[in-house]
Amino acid sequence: MKYWIIIDSWNLMDTFTTESLSPHSFYLKRSFGNDLTRYISKDGELFNNLVLYKKEPLSEYAIEIDSNLINESLLVKVKNADAYLYPKTIYYRKGNVRFRFRDEASIRGFVAESKIIYEVKTIEKYFGSFYVGTNNVVGVCKIDKNEQLSFELDNYVHTDNIYNSIKGGVISYACGEKTTTSIENQSLFLALTSLKNMIAGLNTTVMMGEVSRIDFSPYKISLAKAKCELMKSEYKTSISVFEVLKHILDDIISLSSMRLDVIAKQKTPTYALEIAELEKKKEEYRNLLYRLEESNIHEIKEELKMIKDMEVENGKKEGKNRKFFPKESPEYVRKQELKLLIHNYKEENEEYKQAYREFKAIEASLANSIVGVTKYDSVISSLFIRFSDNINDIVRNVKANVNKGNKSTDVLPIIDITNNSSVNISIESVSKEEELLYNILLNYVISNPNGKNSSISDSKIITIVEETGKLFTEHEESKSEYGRLILETLRNFWLYKNQRSDTFSIPYQLPIIQAVMSFLIKPRGFDQIDRFMLNRGFQLKKYAFLLWGCLTGYAAIPKTLTNLIINSAQEMIVDEFLWNINVKMCENG
Repeated sequence: MKYWIIIDSWNLMDTFTTESLSPHSFYLKRSFGNDLTRYISKDGELFNNLVLYKKEPLSEYAIEIDSNLINESLLVKVKNADAYLYPKTIYYRKGNVRFRFRDEASIRGFVAESKIIYEVKTIEKYFGSFYVGTNNVVGVCKIDKNEQLSFELDNYVHTDNIYNSIKGGVISYACGEKTTTSIENQSLFLALTSLKNMIAGLNTTVMMGEVSRIDFSPYKISLAKAKCELMKSEYKTSISVFEVLKHILDDIISLSSMRLDVIAKQKTPTYALEIAELEKKKEEYRNLLYRLEESNIHEIKEELKMIKDMEVENGKKEGKNRKFFPKESPEYVRKQELKLLIHNYKEENEEYKQAYREFKAIEASLANSIVGVTKYDSVISSLFIRFSDNINDIVRNVKANVNKGNKSTDVLPIIDITNNSSVNISIESVSKEEELLYNILLNYVISNPNGKNSSISDSKIITIVEETGKLFTEHEESKSEYGRLILETLRNFWLYKNQRSDTFSIPYQLPIIQAVMSFLIKPRGFDQIDRFMLNRGFQLKKYAFLLWGCLTGYAAIPKTLTNLIINSAQEMIVDEFLWNINVKMCENG
């Protein structure tokens, strides 16, 4: 059985943010999505329920849904119309929904517009279900707007809120699992990052010129360590790049030493006297050149200047800076003759040529005479850039292979949802204290999502730490050795966030707590969590992503994350997993 829903372009776009469509009143009450979104009928009326037509309606845009996407027992027949009212959200499922557009141009424009909207993330997923309208549409009868709000509205909205958080968490978990790298690759990333940062620091040290000698051995050791980590990894094909890096580093060391010698010389007491002597000689040669020109080509230069002045005056009459005489004109021919005479003199008079060479040589020396500036600077800077670019090439190569899809997301979180929408995650191979704290934190985040706020605030994180810490102390597990360590970690972090402590630590023996703390420290983006955990060698990134996704909510998750699994085998696994959760929540609700 198929049903049809009329919609406009604006609201259709928003449905690809949440992958669902709701009655207009839901958008005002629930804690996610766009406040401005409304379900609007063909006549611009606002309905408290979705209007489902049994026959394809005449409209610019329409959605066709399969009956298995709804609970048909909730349908209410509209009087004097071949349509029904439906009181709750309809969640899309690939293969069970299609989208009709008025023409091909509207599809192209719709897709183009979606690309610039951060949260619209499922266009590509459903693009195969876009099509242009047929001739089988029928006119739409006017529907009486006196339909009632459902008594279950608050329950439906509550379920939507919970599901938005859980879906955000599951999607983020799947993406975290897909991009998780091995311990060996993580060590390689750390070694490459450390090498890159050290070389960047060396660049600053060299170019600042504040030291007389530099110990280059740590940089050579860091290069050797990164090469060793690459040899242990599965990306040995990039090993030739390290020969290039070694040669670049050797050149940097050689030129840096020469540069430091120049800088050291610049700081000696005699250097200022040498510069003053150069300035004096430069002025002497300048005067000599002037005297030679005055004695030999003064009249020629004056005549040439007169022609150029005439060109300037002619240009002013036409609003230009200068107007040149046309070729073959007497002035143009004479101008070329004068220029040739000046050139020949400067090339053929040995005294003038020698004085000019000396003048330019002194001028070049003075250009590099500023303390801290040398002739080696530009070459050294280009070498540092080449070094960084080569490291970036290796990192991109490794990351590209990690994200190719060789990771499987068929092992999704083991979730149990109770009748009151409480969530329990089973985590293998971790302490019971960690699992307990994680579930307390997870349920708190699901019950208190970030909502429609654009960013996650520090006060939000402080509140999460306070409340989950209190809830954890109510359990016996908090009194064990690991329990006390977990509470100490949370307490020290709370003191740090409240500026009562300068530092805090993360226990190395509790991997789930490492994931929890990574989320609490870097809650504003999955990419920040990713970098933080990578730099510290923390595993179980997927559990940090799960918390972030639940707090952020699926509606606000960007396409830069979800694109990792769109139109892939992982997408099908995740969709089936989420559909089963949705069904279970509806049954419990």
